[in-house]
Amino acid sequence: MDIHRCRFINYEASGINTVAFSHPHLPTNQKHSRTAPVRMAIGRENGDIEIWNPMQGTWLQEMTIKGGQGRSVESLAWVVGDDEELDDAGTNKGKPILIHGQLRLFSIGFTNTITEWDLEKGCVKRNASGQHGDLWCLATQPKPAPGTPTAEAATTQRLVGGTIDGCLALYSTDDDDLRFQRLCRLPKKNIKVVSIAFQTRQLAVAGCSDGTIRVFDIRNGAILHAMTIGRDLAGEKTIGQGAKNVIVWSVRCLPNGDIVSGDSTGQICIWDGKTYTQAQRIQSHTQDVLSLTISADGSDIISGGMDRRVVLYREIPGQALRWAKVWHRRYNQHDVKALAAFEAKGMSVVVAGGPDAAPVILPLEKSGMEHHRTLSHLPQTVPIASAPAARLMICWWQRQVQIWAFDAPIDQLLNDGETEADLERNRRQVGCIIIKGDNNIVAADISADGSFVVITTTVGIKAFQLRKLASGEVSVSKISVPASVASKGGADSVAISPNGKWVCLASGVDDRVNLIEVVYPEPTAAGADSKAKIAIRPKVSRVARLRRNIPRHELLSGLGRYDRRITHIAFSPDSKLLATADLAGYIDTWVLQGPDGMSGTAAEAEGEGEGEQLADVDSEDSDSSSDEDSDAEVEDTAAPANKWVRNPRAKQLPKLPSAPTTLTFSPDVPGAPAVAGEAVSSEGSLARDYVLFAITASHRLFAFHPLQARLVPWMRRLSPTSLPVEYRNIRDVAKGVLWQGPRVWIYGASFLFMVDTSVEPTSSASPSGAAASGEDQSSKSAVATQQDLTLRKRKRSDDTGAGNRMELGRIAPQRVQMAVENAEGGGREWVDVDMEDVQDDAKSRADDDDDDETDSEAEAEYPAYAEQQQQLDDGKSSKALKKAARKQRKRSGDASNGQQLQAPQPQQPRWWHTFKYRPILGVVPLSTASSSSTSSSAAYPQLEVALVERPGWEIDLPVRYDE
Repeated sequence: MDIHRCRFINYEASGINTVAFSHPHLPTNQKHSRTAPVRMAIGRENGDIEIWNPMQGTWLQEMTIKGGQGRSVESLAWVVGDDEELDDAGTNKGKPILIHGQLRLFSIGFTNTITEWDLEKGCVKRNASGQHGDLWCLATQPKPAPGTPTAEAATTQRLVGGTIDGCLALYSTDDDDLRFQRLCRLPKKNIKVVSIAFQTRQLAVAGCSDGTIRVFDIRNGAILHAMTIGRDLAGEKTIGQGAKNVIVWSVRCLPNGDIVSGDSTGQICIWDGKTYTQAQRIQSHTQDVLSLTISADGSDIISGGMDRRVVLYREIPGQALRWAKVWHRRYNQHDVKALAAFEAKGMSVVVAGGPDAAPVILPLEKSGMEHHRTLSHLPQTVPIASAPAARLMICWWQRQVQIWAFDAPIDQLLNDGETEADLERNRRQVGCIIIKGDNNIVAADISADGSFVVITTTVGIKAFQLRKLASGEVSVSKISVPASVASKGGADSVAISPNGKWVCLASGVDDRVNLIEVVYPEPTAAGADSKAKIAIRPKVSRVARLRRNIPRHELLSGLGRYDRRITHIAFSPDSKLLATADLAGYIDTWVLQGPDGMSGTAAEAEGEGEGEQLADVDSEDSDSSSDEDSDAEVEDTAAPANKWVRNPRAKQLPKLPSAPTTLTFSPDVPGAPAVAGEAVSSEGSLARDYVLFAITASHRLFAFHPLQARLVPWMRRLSPTSLPVEYRNIRDVAKGVLWQGPRVWIYGASFLFMVDTSVEPTSSASPSGAAASGEDQSSKSAVATQQDLTLRKRKRSDDTGAGNRMELGRIAPQRVQMAVENAEGGGREWVDVDMEDVQDDAKSRADDDDDDETDSEAEAEYPAYAEQQQQLDDGKSSKALKKAARKQRKRSGDASNGQQLQAPQPQQPRWWHTFKYRPILGVVPLSTASSSSTSSSAAYPQLEVALVERPGWEIDLPVRYDE
């Protein structure tokens, strides 16, 4: 595989302003606590809101709600409804059924408006504002304690926001609504309320810009207590002049009622919650304390500041209201602006974020015993796409789409002796599209031939035609979108079929998927169609998703139908089969019937007469949807004869065990020689079905025959026990998949992994390798699922959701130096000793008799190993050669003793991986065949890709305090 390593994409990461968990604390002894729908929301400077699922330490980014121009998310708040238990003996074996409270997400952004977000549709649900200044902070009223009188317990949670003009704004969330109630005013209007927390259900603690902490009774708006921080004595001592007013940037309340505050002096203060007096002041930061969070039991306090420090404090045993600083670390590259703690069964972490855009997961309960983990600042959905036939690539960010061209294949440039500068000039920007309006781009795609681009936002759909000019640039012209298509609003996902004739649009949790047909101009004489326009048919085909047997109480619980959001769309290589997948793991498939479809193929035979009935249903729906625009229907004189109908076996496709992160089709097409899963040396047989490949968030790999609704025969090679330990140890989830014949290239934010589906596993002792051909597929799936549960259970016991466990009892020197003679001017100089090489040499001498497969053996058979080997230093190369020579001498000695050894047969490597590219924004193909070079094997066609990296150090950040 030839790789264009690129870092030229205009994609800028946005800083983190706030982090909030829907359930910061889930008691381990509480009934059904592990089934609660926990989500983490991250608000960014550009107005984006990311929804993450912790998944016992997997940390999957499920959705991103795009912002807009001039928008920012400064604070987030979750409102959780009350749980209910239903006594229904007929549905849950006599046990009570728990309905989790509804989750509602609210945000503010330096305006006087509170916004509620619809997580099912990924858009704004409602706005509410009052006659007050801009909101700077937001907090949710806690739920009533157990045993509270019924009248008080019936009251729902309210939202309280601090304003720039010194007020507390109260908003009601009763009856699934959002309404402004009243204001609690301060005596002075030039005071800003910058932080807020609740001491009890009715007492709100507000940190102000005048160095005062005030306690409000939100029932009547009265100020009960006021605590003053005092002057900036530390600033006067170190800088020579202290700040005129101390700003209380953050306040938190402990479970026992005590108050913790962090201010602009770099100190945290502990306040007695009964007498409202200062009990302790700790100087732990050299600059402002911007964020605070506490553990569930109140035994730990964590602070983050402008000096990049994260500080942990713990209560001194036996001494009331006395705390001690345990340690401080610098995990972030800039200010620690947001902190949030999450504790549940098996997990205890703190999430830290700031302008450096990358969330950092820190261990809380096992602090000092586990490593931290930095999540990728790049989105899970890849914001790049390519047109392999035209060697074009598009990338989008905010309201801009850039078009890049790759002039020549990389292998041709290398053969011509081009330099690195020539490789940089080989890729150039040839066009740009800027979307009008305030809404950012949600998704985009380009046709395989590079003729047109489709862009979607939250409010609309836009299409543009591309034409290559003689100068090499690309001209962009707008394609008119019919009213019937525009009336459907925006979309969350878009995909263009490989032949460029169909565009699939999916939005939120809609029960139907929209398909629009693209009409190309008729070919005429040479040059006559240079200005011909591509058109979109007004008639929209709306195909229905399957109705899943989901209990009604689950649809009313927690996030509702949020899990039914479509996240992936995939077309088959011949554009005759369409597949979608949602967060719940359900897969829906449709086939194309008509002149360009699958009429007379195996799809109708598999359906046993169901195809005609389903075709009538979809046809009626399509006609009814087109009736909304009768004028457009009259203009469409040539109605399309092709119809999309549901796959007759779609209902039999199994549900994936977790949310899919990738969904793609292999190059296999019915009636053509099979590609995936066939041995390299064997004669290719005719493929009976497509191969649909999916990867889940738990790193499980699945391959289906969608028309037959069964797993592929070579699926046993992708079981968790058959995959290498390097893949099982990867923590980042997969972002995309590329096919090179039977080879599957999987990539994530920090890894690139290849699995050859045509090579059998070397070990035959595993149960999966000895499975009979007629074994029931359901039993295979059950065994694989049980193995996956065992692996994931073992992984959960190793850590608490952050990094790996630290090795106990090991003293490993990080830096060792030795004095050597200076070859230039005499004397001695100190040089570093690479301890890794010393350990590798010792291990190689101890493992002379090891007959396991090594990288040096695979390099001779796989070209990528040779490319990587050129980048290694001479020392490692010589060690590999020495090790191979020792093995050869051992084989020769055994043969001389009379043992008849057969010559080893060359075998293609089954997998390969590298971690040299990071962080990866995306990988897209540029061409599937190169005219300037030939592949070493006919089964492995040449693959050329563009791999785009976006390192964190390239993010433009403001000057840090310590700089």
